[in-house]
Amino acid sequence: MHCTAPFAALAGLLLLSATSLAAQGTLLDVLDGETLYENGYLLTLGQELVTRDTLRTGRHRVDNPLQQSERLFRTTTSIQLGLRYDLQIGVAVDYVSNSIQAIGLDETAEGLSDVTLMVKYRFLRFDGKGFATNFALLGGVSLPTGDDNQQSDTGPIDPDLQPGSGSFDPLLGVAVTHEPGRWRFNAAAIGHWRTDSDANGNSPGSDVLLLLEIGNRFWLEPYPGPFMRLDLVLRYFYEDQAREQSRLPDTGYESTTIGLNWAFRPRPSLDFQLYVETPISQQVNGTQLADDWRVDFTVGYRF
Repeated sequence: MHCTAPFAALAGLLLLSATSLAAQGTLLDVLDGETLYENGYLLTLGQELVTRDTLRTGRHRVDNPLQQSERLFRTTTSIQLGLRYDLQIGVAVDYVSNSIQAIGLDETAEGLSDVTLMVKYRFLRFDGKGFATNFALLGGVSLPTGDDNQQSDTGPIDPDLQPGSGSFDPLLGVAVTHEPGRWRFNAAAIGHWRTDSDANGNSPGSDVLLLLEIGNRFWLEPYPGPFMRLDLVLRYFYEDQAREQSRLPDTGYESTTIGLNWAFRPRPSLDFQLYVETPISQQVNGTQLADDWRVDFTVGYRF
């Protein structure tokens, strides 16, 4: 068993206030209890697609006479560094292109999103023959670098679809990863607080993510040989109503989703992941489009 000293945990928490964790986008080795090895780097490039074609009021589907739909594309680039064996920092930025279609309407909001700084501090580790269990604190702040005031022909685009948030938004969470043999069990919880710190009063709502993953490395060759792993993923996501001077009634939702993640590491320095997700339960505020499918593809390179 290995446990770091309490003062190191305090130092890690202080660092969270100046750095950040990306809660969205396609990132590897962030929402888990493990950290990169000392002086190791991880560069990731990911593409995310979310489709919204189903109109809902509360929990119920309703008719969609205007044939509204949304497509949310997010391309994420990030780099992470293992400062120590138990402390990992990084930075991420997205390019988003969010489109809205309906009868007589076709709008797109696109551009670079907020820059997100990240930190992860592994405060506890147990290991033994054939298993390892890691606990980590996650956190940071996203910076208001993205445009949050894009306009359409009919007025401002909804805060949820803007590339940026217009505010300094802290994040804080915890994760634990248990790996016995070929199995991997991972759980994480993270909150994202929207502070609405800019002058125009527009901001998406604060959100909470709960994550549970159960995976098996069904193909595993001796190191440095390749492996493949398949994960079953359950996610609960809650987003509060967006603010535009006052809270907007048709924004904010909660959903429980199920997904499959295929991970392939052909060699220690290279990762590929493909993730597909669909909701099993959703509730929206007011009447709005709800998520139907999410597909992520991510490539990671370690050096």
